[in-house]
Amino acid sequence: MAPELRSTGISLVGDVPWGTHFCAFYERKQDLLDILIPFFKTGLKNNEFCLWIISNSELLTMQEARNALQEVLPDLDRYMGEKSIEFAGHDWFLNGGSFDFRRVANRFKEKVDEALARGYVGMRVTGSPSWLETSNPKELRSFEAEVDQLYPHERIIASCTYPIGSSRADFLLDVARNHRFAIARRHGIWDIVETPELAQAKAEIERLNAELEQRVIERTKKLEATTARLRAEIEERKEAEEALRQSQERFAAFMDNMPGYAWMKDLEGRYVYINETFLQLRNAVGKTDAELWPAEIASTYRANDNQVIQTKNALQTIEPFPKDPEQGCQIVSKFPILDQDGAVVMVGGASVDITERIEAEAALRESEERFRELAENIDEVFWLSDLKQTTIFYVSPAYEKLWGRSCNSLYALPRSWMDAIHPEDRQRVVEILDDHELQSAPNMVYRIIRPDDSTRWVHARGFPVHDENGAVVRVAGIAADITERKHAEEQLKATSEQLRALSASVQSAREEESKRIAREIHDELGGALTSSKWDLEEIREIVSEPMDSSQVAALQTKIDGMIELTGTTLDTVRRLASELRPMALELGLAEAIEWQALQFENRTGIAVKLERPLNKIDLSNEQSTAIFRILQEALTNILRHAKATKVSIVAREESGQFLMSIKDNGRGISESQKSGPQSLGLLGMRERAHLVGGETKIASTEGKGTEVTVRVPLSTSQLFGSVLQTDG
Repeated sequence: MAPELRSTGISLVGDVPWGTHFCAFYERKQDLLDILIPFFKTGLKNNEFCLWIISNSELLTMQEARNALQEVLPDLDRYMGEKSIEFAGHDWFLNGGSFDFRRVANRFKEKVDEALARGYVGMRVTGSPSWLETSNPKELRSFEAEVDQLYPHERIIASCTYPIGSSRADFLLDVARNHRFAIARRHGIWDIVETPELAQAKAEIERLNAELEQRVIERTKKLEATTARLRAEIEERKEAEEALRQSQERFAAFMDNMPGYAWMKDLEGRYVYINETFLQLRNAVGKTDAELWPAEIASTYRANDNQVIQTKNALQTIEPFPKDPEQGCQIVSKFPILDQDGAVVMVGGASVDITERIEAEAALRESEERFRELAENIDEVFWLSDLKQTTIFYVSPAYEKLWGRSCNSLYALPRSWMDAIHPEDRQRVVEILDDHELQSAPNMVYRIIRPDDSTRWVHARGFPVHDENGAVVRVAGIAADITERKHAEEQLKATSEQLRALSASVQSAREEESKRIAREIHDELGGALTSSKWDLEEIREIVSEPMDSSQVAALQTKIDGMIELTGTTLDTVRRLASELRPMALELGLAEAIEWQALQFENRTGIAVKLERPLNKIDLSNEQSTAIFRILQEALTNILRHAKATKVSIVAREESGQFLMSIKDNGRGISESQKSGPQSLGLLGMRERAHLVGGETKIASTEGKGTEVTVRVPLSTSQLFGSVLQTDG
């Protein structure tokens, strides 16, 4: 097999095989740089580790060497940061101040092994041991002989430099004998120094050339006979090579653009090919798994490789691989590569990093476990289905408790839950589901009948489940048992109706009592006082006959006082009677409204405008009383709080209802005041209207006044009369 050649970068030398050991003589510092700068530049570019040892015998310093190399290699700092090149001083040759040529040779061996382990293809080194010429020339010759025996077996290229001016000629000749060849650079001119071995080789080459020339002549005729055949074979080979090249290009393009790692190994487990993705992770060519990965991972890889080799069958498995900050996982496919005889010659493989997928699957399992734990421990029924509810993906165990049916029955018949819906509610539920198409979160309350004939109230809420693109892919829902809440609501409703009835009863009793008191005060007390007044007037006439003047005057004064007191008493009685049960209501609601408006205007000075198109309002006593009390309360609120100057009262029939509105131009009330602790008057107005089947609405804008509107249904006779008036 032809040896692997490496470019030296030195134009005079060209390419040399690994293990080359040559010497270079130089005259000046620049001559030395002309030799070594291209030497190391080429080594760094070709992924070789470089060691530049600058001894005391050199004509330059370590800093000068670094500066000169950086001029032609601007990214030298990067190489130094990667430790691709190392500059060493004179002490590199010494150990405790003394020189031991075997130790130095071993250090070279250690350096090249370290470089290979770090992924470099080899090492090139230079140094000048010429300082030993004066101190120990014998030691120098032994050193050169030792390393010359070492280098041919290693992936190393070594150059020993010697300054010509400071060395004797016989010393230089001895040095040249211990190297593969010697070159010289003197004042910018190259030269090759011939050794006896080189001269002998040249002579032998000339002799061989002569023999070769004779053989060429003899074989020319034979070659001419086969030229045509060779041309054909060459053409065929060119076509085959072109096809091979295209195949290799396609193979390389495929392998380098695949998302995972791909490789081929020989039977010893050494990588012979890796794709670009693998190369970005690590340059593994020429190395085994044991050299690249931790022992446990490497042994797993090797065991799987051996299985493929022994069985000649492909293998798909999951293997670990190093990944920061922790160990990752990859799915691997390994397969045997056979020769034409069917023997395994290599193992191929491809893998994809599935660490994130495995982590996601683990997170999903954990999330599903948490979800299941939650769903199975809540009282509400949770379910998940497809859009048409033809498949139930999940239903929580609470379904069995609420519906009284097994979860398996629902999985088998996804719409069987509807069989339990109360007949009165089923059509409504079906219509809601059809309208929503199970995608816009229907919200339903319905009853179900369980197998034991018990009825339960259910509140069901559905919601859509979207995919990453926003499309609805599933429907989920929650159903809660609200039977107890429904019972409580019904009980509350019944209690509220009872309270309203009680309130109405109390109100009616109060009104009846007021009517009774008013009637007694008016009829009995009023009648008695009136009779007393008449008697007193009669006495005044009797005693008007001649009497003692002083007696008459005193009696008349007393009688006048009694008459005045009696009149005041009558006014008070009338006022109290009106407050307890306004007498105006006895004449009718319309007259009572008019009387109350006039009283309010006279008493407060606030202008009141009354619109009353109805002459007679046919309402029950309870309705009339409630409307009149609401009017009184509204006017009282205006007087106390509104600071109004005008009040408008409208009473009319509208759409079969009696409507009354009281509107002022005062300061208005806020929303918070409507429901505040001081709003009992407003609440009382609402309750009075509610008790007689009507309603009260209060509209207000701060700074623009308040309007109270009362609506009460008219009685049948009033409605009939309104119709007759309209027809007439």
